[in-house]
Amino acid sequence: NINQKPKKIVDPKNILIIKSNLLRLIISMSRQTATYALALSLFTHRASAACTFTGEIASFTDECNRANFEAALTGCTLADLFTDPDTEIADLCKYEAPVQFVEINGYYQLDRRYMNGGGPLIDSPEGFAIESARALRFDANAGSSTLIGWPEYAALVEYNSRKGLGDHGYPPNFDLENSCDLNTVMCCFIDDTQDAGFGADSTTDVCRHDLANSPRSNHIKSGWSIFPNLETSTHCVGYTWQDGTDSDLFKGNGLYDISLRNTVNKGYYKSIPGAPLCACIEQMPIVEKADCRQVSAGQVKYTFSHDAATGQISGITSVNIQYEDCANDLAITFKNNNPDQAEAIDEHLVGNCDQDLFNYLNEEKFLIPGKSATKYLDISEEDGWTFVAGEGIRFLPPNIDAEAADASFRSLVNAGCKNDDGTTRPCIIRRFCDSCNRDSHRDIYYKRLTDIPPHDELYLLDLFLNNWASAPANKLGVDFELYSTYEDAVSGTNAWTYCNYDNTNIGFPRDCGPSGRATGNWNSYVKNGGSANHHGFYVEKP
Repeated sequence: NINQKPKKIVDPKNILIIKSNLLRLIISMSRQTATYALALSLFTHRASAACTFTGEIASFTDECNRANFEAALTGCTLADLFTDPDTEIADLCKYEAPVQFVEINGYYQLDRRYMNGGGPLIDSPEGFAIESARALRFDANAGSSTLIGWPEYAALVEYNSRKGLGDHGYPPNFDLENSCDLNTVMCCFIDDTQDAGFGADSTTDVCRHDLANSPRSNHIKSGWSIFPNLETSTHCVGYTWQDGTDSDLFKGNGLYDISLRNTVNKGYYKSIPGAPLCACIEQMPIVEKADCRQVSAGQVKYTFSHDAATGQISGITSVNIQYEDCANDLAITFKNNNPDQAEAIDEHLVGNCDQDLFNYLNEEKFLIPGKSATKYLDISEEDGWTFVAGEGIRFLPPNIDAEAADASFRSLVNAGCKNDDGTTRPCIIRRFCDSCNRDSHRDIYYKRLTDIPPHDELYLLDLFLNNWASAPANKLGVDFELYSTYEDAVSGTNAWTYCNYDNTNIGFPRDCGPSGRATGNWNSYVKNGGSANHHGFYVEKP
């Protein structure tokens, strides 16, 4: 029955993905926004049988949460509808009321292939008008009047959990837990279906791409490409958001605007070779510049209805949305929104490819005469440091026996180093990183303040190598301090002020920085992505 609404079991592990019939549903719908949103709503929560009321049970604006849901509730009680109101209402707000991203294109594989630069919209033998019709109908009838969720798929929940990526269904291109630290997504198009160029939209020079940044798009473990002024005309456009603001709430709409909406309305398609078409900016090629888009919207209205016959709760949203250009390009917009980490965007939108390629090829890929003033420092026992582990040009794998490796590391840290007044303290841990892209992260000193938990509670060496965590007992300013020089560490001056933690398989120091968040300079011995590919860990000798 093409008019039957698929059921949703609220737990995101059980997200049901519609694989057909949506096109016919859209064709058959009236042009009223609420009707469209209701028909497009993908999931249905099954309530308990206690509520005998059929019809609208809650309608409200402002944030979608338990308090607002309960305040607007009529016809049923929370006890009638839910066994765990907080969790179930949160899931209704996240998965039931908004249009799920998958509904626009149809199913996960279509989204996956499109975002990686392929699929029917890119390379189908059918005419483009046929392949784009589905998304065009969505854009005309619901694209500017409903909240769109961030991409998340049932097909990926088990995979992500098994791979240690987290308990979620985010696709690799848009993994908010593991690869979107800058809260910025970007699409880069190299062609259009009408061979008319990119019109008033700006074009950019493409500098290079580290293939290891997008292995699940290009299926290449490592390698790099450079584009020395020979590439075709390229249009890059992005969307950036700040946590907890309207830009965060509407980031699904923002992603839709720069991706599918660009393709079906303007005919922009095809990706830079070896790179995704669209992804978090950390996975995209390095380019000179990118246009910026934003979403302006009124208040979102959430409406939930109950069907006593089936026990189902359905939800819709309605909102007036305008998609528009930012006042500035993506780099300037990011810097204005994030002054504490403004320089982070310069690693992706470099302004000048010639200078970027010169630096990249000479400093990271080829050996040139002379020696860097800050890299390739010789650190030895004679200098007062014991080498523990490292990667790249400082390669030294840890002992395969985890307990033995940790015991050895702990013995070095607890060897009894001395303060200037003769009192004993833990020895300082040092990471020297030759490949880190921030000078502040070239040389970092970890000074322990509290006792280290035992091995059965904390694998201390792995804390630095692969899993930088806040617990047990590893919080900045409480259990440890970070410094940029040994002298500062000993004297306790100029300590770093920012740290974050708890991202699986992301090692030291995640995004910790001297005065604010500093992304991308972490190491990991089990995961690609950070810039600390050449580094070594050392412990101060007594």
